[in-house]
Amino acid sequence: MTHFELEFWDQGRLIVNRDYANLLKQQGLQTFATLWDHTAQAAIAKKLRTDRMTLRFTLQDQGIERAFFIKRHTRSSWKEYVKPLLRLTWPILGARNEWNALIQFHAVGLPTMVPVALGESGSNSFLVTAALENCVKLSELNCGDASSQNDFRQRMIKDVAQLAKRMHAEGLHHQDFYLGHLMLSQADQQTIYIIDLGRVQKQVPLSQRWIIKDLAQLNYSATTTVNDAERQCFWQEYLGHSPTVDDQRLIDRIRAKTATIARHSRKNKL
Repeated sequence: MTHFELEFWDQGRLIVNRDYANLLKQQGLQTFATLWDHTAQAAIAKKLRTDRMTLRFTLQDQGIERAFFIKRHTRSSWKEYVKPLLRLTWPILGARNEWNALIQFHAVGLPTMVPVALGESGSNSFLVTAALENCVKLSELNCGDASSQNDFRQRMIKDVAQLAKRMHAEGLHHQDFYLGHLMLSQADQQTIYIIDLGRVQKQVPLSQRWIIKDLAQLNYSATTTVNDAERQCFWQEYLGHSPTVDDQRLIDRIRAKTATIARHSRKNKL
């Protein structure tokens, strides 16, 4: 479990993890504007929407190049406000929600990215995190085909189940809980990081609605890579026991939600 000491700069427009304060000061990156401008031309790592873009940049730290990601948010379109309201949820916009989620995950011992800085100024905001190096997405991991029952596959399935169980036990739900947002450390072949926490919310106790959504997303992303026996292994680990009649009702609802996600993905060619 990790708790971060924070510093507040630039009249509160910039919040900094104290572990990175000296590095940012050495680079002259002590305001919202300097960090925003410094990273404007960095390499684009991800851009799915016009109002949100993730870039990768590096800083020199005593002769060592250190990599970071900055997720930049600009003013959202009216659709991003309306869509959640139509689903009876509140819009989650800007960088602060993910910053808070990162701190919450570390506080309860869930492996994720290390928060470096949060910047907020007007309708613009950003989140800076330390890059997770030498990792591979579980969606891209080659650990044998689904017909093989090797130890590595079994361990991955149990570890993912335990991560989901711990996350939900803390009242945290991801809302984008796909294999592509789980990263395995290639260094130890054990640590699995949960990334892209932009829509994470906390609710205690956590309602089944959010459990179903998370696990259906995970199930959908594993459609072609996990077989029925491995799914049973997942449920055994997640539940802590063999599924009961009541558990089976939950599993059936997750399967139904998985089918809904599949139809939506086909319709929108995702």
